Amino acid sequence: MTEIKKDSPRRREIMEKTLDIVQEGGLGCVTIKKIANRVGFSEPAVYRHFRNKNALLLGLMDLLEEMLIVPAEAIAGDKTLSAIDRMLGIVRHHTGLILKYNSLPVLLFAEASVSNDPAMTQRMSNLLKEYMSVIRGVIDQGQKNNEISHEINAECLVLMLMGSPAALAIRHRLLPDSVLEERVKEHLMPFVVRQMKTDARRS
Repeated sequence: MTEIKKDSPRRREIMEKTLDIVQEGGLGCVTIKKIANRVGFSEPAVYRHFRNKNALLLGLMDLLEEMLIVPAEAIAGDKTLSAIDRMLGIVRHHTGLILKYNSLPVLLFAEASVSNDPAMTQRMSNLLKEYMSVIRGVIDQGQKNNEISHEINAECLVLMLMGSPAALAIRHRLLPDSVLEERVKEHLMPFVVRQMKTDARRS
């Protein structure tokens, strides 16, 4: 069988259509048949790009890296912004992604955590480490520059900043409320981030 390039246009199209299905109904709605119908070619054609559903989920994890971690790294690297503003930008991007793609990051993390596929578990573990490292880097720099309080351990702050979007994702999936979700994104998350400021800088 001819090897399909990982970044081939057809493979990308399949992943994007799969993402549409996840956005509409969650991972439970993803089947090879449904994807084939959505893309417009046969199931065997899908299997030529992805040998099974787990391989397809690994492809979604590649998309998640593009959508979550790459932008977070760009925000974290913007030295024209304070550490607090960079952290706020990262959290806003994360919550926006959750709402736009129907809690996709949390769905994939949950799928990987119960998977018997070592490749899937390892891939998601690596993504989690990458994202935590980005957040930790901003916190460390903020504490070094006395922008972020030393009162709370940096690892605890990382968990707090990851936990709030995760809670939003769970609520969004089970009890959607667009008004509340907008308040969380635009008001609660900025409030939480600003509590990280040192007392001298807190406004």
